[in-house]
Amino acid sequence: MMISMRCRRILAAVLCLVLVCGIVSAVAETRKIRGSNLVRLRAAPSTKATVLDAFPKGTEVKILKKGVEWCKVRVRGQEGYMMTKYLYTKTEREEMADPDGKTMYVWTPSGTRLNLRAEPNSDSEVLGSYRVGTKVTILKKGRYWSRVSVKGKTGYMGNDYLVEKK
Repeated sequence: MMISMRCRRILAAVLCLVLVCGIVSAVAETRKIRGSNLVRLRAAPSTKATVLDAFPKGTEVKILKKGVEWCKVRVRGQEGYMMTKYLYTKTEREEMADPDGKTMYVWTPSGTRLNLRAEPNSDSEVLGSYRVGTKVTILKKGRYWSRVSVKGKTGYMGNDYLVEKK
């Protein structure tokens, strides 16, 4: 059976596409949805775009195109956009899995003391000031601040100044 040159080229192009698509999907990143509410899958990268569906925390999402604010994703056979801040990687999940009760230590680049604050912001009341190397227990880890226990006091410290080793 003779196959024309044109058919061979078309067949070669199709095979290349199949291979490339397979490689792309194998490289695509998988994340899970985080948050306490349903996360919306939208038709376009905008909070004003049509909502296609909504998915609960823990749902696996395939990232098709990663952006700073929005990611193009595939979820349970549907494609659309989700806000990046509601998606996290396996590494982030592992870090978030059990931050509570973890022992950390105070560290500052200049070696100065670190303040324990009443609220998670640098304008709140200072409850204490601790030297580099002071042992701290994480009670609740937040994005920028953690609620901690240190030397019998409870308050907040910035995550940038807490390290795992002395």
